[in-house]
Amino acid sequence: METKSPSIVVVGSLNVDHTLRVPRIPAPGETLTSSSMLTCFGGKGANQAVAAARSGGRVTMIGCVGVDDFGTRYIEALKAEGIDTSGISRSETPTGSAFIAVDDAGENSIIVNPGANHAISPADVEKQAQPIRAADALLLQLECPLPVVRRAAEIAREAGVKVILNPSPLSEAFLADRFDVDVLIVNEGEAAKITPDRDLKQAKCRQLIITRGAESTLSLSEAGVSEFAPPKVTPLDTVGAGDTFAGAFAVSNDIAFANAAGALATLKAGAQPSIPTRREINAFISR
Repeated sequence: METKSPSIVVVGSLNVDHTLRVPRIPAPGETLTSSSMLTCFGGKGANQAVAAARSGGRVTMIGCVGVDDFGTRYIEALKAEGIDTSGISRSETPTGSAFIAVDDAGENSIIVNPGANHAISPADVEKQAQPIRAADALLLQLECPLPVVRRAAEIAREAGVKVILNPSPLSEAFLADRFDVDVLIVNEGEAAKITPDRDLKQAKCRQLIITRGAESTLSLSEAGVSEFAPPKVTPLDTVGAGDTFAGAFAVSNDIAFANAAGALATLKAGAQPSIPTRREINAFISR
């Protein structure tokens, strides 16, 4: 009998990414000439939603875009991925945008203009309480206002829904007033600020996952510490790799699967264009 795909609700950001290829990340005051520019859809929330959908999940996206052409096109693009967009509201504030420099080593520097992502309110989340309560997991980040993220987590936890938080970009507001979640997905820098001693009670989670690029991903829980070595790849563009990991993990609950998805996402340019499908991930693992 075929297993039903997990239902994932993502509350988060939707941006239009403008990615510039440069020989190196510019220093303060330095002007560099870009060899190319790619404009595509991004934003941590929508990236994770697309990753979850391509990994085999049934995904609902909750967020906000502008009433501009970018917003309309974005909603249509998510529908084409099979994502339920009924939770995406529209605002007179322009759709969020990001300006990304990617160097020859695949590393990046990003400036984000939140735009409509900051127009979403806890009241908008309340209107979407039913799909959150009915989900298998709620996936969150911090590119939307913290009260919105907190309220979504409260609704999910009250209903017994698994809450997965990728607290990025990490803010002082979150560090000062964090809340309980089931799974916290962080990189090494975020882990050091949230819980230098890697303590689950301090991190306010049941499982702490620390991604470390080419080094082994760590999973800390009451059962102990486990390490998962990611596949070895030569990255072209690391933008969106962490989001791909989070979306793939939300669906699979499998760090090895998420590691493979994240590694594949570094082999192409752009956040969403690089996100692999479940078939591609499984084929990569089998190789």
